Amino acid sequence: MAVERSAASRVLQAGPLTWLLAAACGWALLLWLLALFGLGGRIGLVRAPTSLALPAALPAQADRVGPLSDYPQAAQRPLFTQDRRPRAFLAAGADAAVAGAGSGELDFILTGTLITPTVRLAVLQPSAGGDAQRVREGSAPEGAVGWRLVEVQPRRAVFEGSGGQMTLDLRTFGTPGAPPSAVPAEATAVAAQNAAATAADAAEHPADDAASAQQADDIRRRIEARRAQLRQGGANADDVPPPPSRPMSGPARR
Repeated sequence: MAVERSAASRVLQAGPLTWLLAAACGWALLLWLLALFGLGGRIGLVRAPTSLALPAALPAQADRVGPLSDYPQAAQRPLFTQDRRPRAFLAAGADAAVAGAGSGELDFILTGTLITPTVRLAVLQPSAGGDAQRVREGSAPEGAVGWRLVEVQPRRAVFEGSGGQMTLDLRTFGTPGAPPSAVPAEATAVAAQNAAATAADAAEHPADDAASAQQADDIRRRIEARRAQLRQGGANADDVPPPPSRPMSGPARR
């Protein structure tokens, strides 16, 4: 009896935490027993309400825009041209547009080519003048980004751009093996006259030299004669006696 009283007293003296743990254990035990008897073992079917039914599919309709052939005026009278007339244009992608923004005409002169087993390049010079540049096969020259060197031949270079291919021939001075150009008859006559005049001047030069020497001798003789006259005149002046001196006039002495 004493043992039972002590157990009952301990239960009555239990704290709230003990009662909470006991309640949790009881609920767990109850759920376990219900699960053993088939709680949640079957689920009943519920019919869907008719208000939530999906609408029926609409019948297929013809395209309202129609094919491009139904709008011939769009091509014959374009909207974004001033005169409403079609014009030819070249469509390019974004990369080509960016590359073509800084490109221009291929305004170069081919001054040389280099072809070796490892290197193939062309030497270009701007037509307006400037420093030459070496362009390897497959690269683009400076100042014409839209063009690319695709082939190097001994006497020409082939470039490819957005508008197609362009060939630059090697610059040459004259045609090898060609006969000399004919000189006009008037130029020949003028050259003959100039040669004759030059020969005549050369023939007259000795006579002119002789006349110049004779004139120099005459001038020299005249100078010597003038000097002789001056010397003779000076000698005659020394022979003439000086005039008598006059007495100086002054106040009379008393």
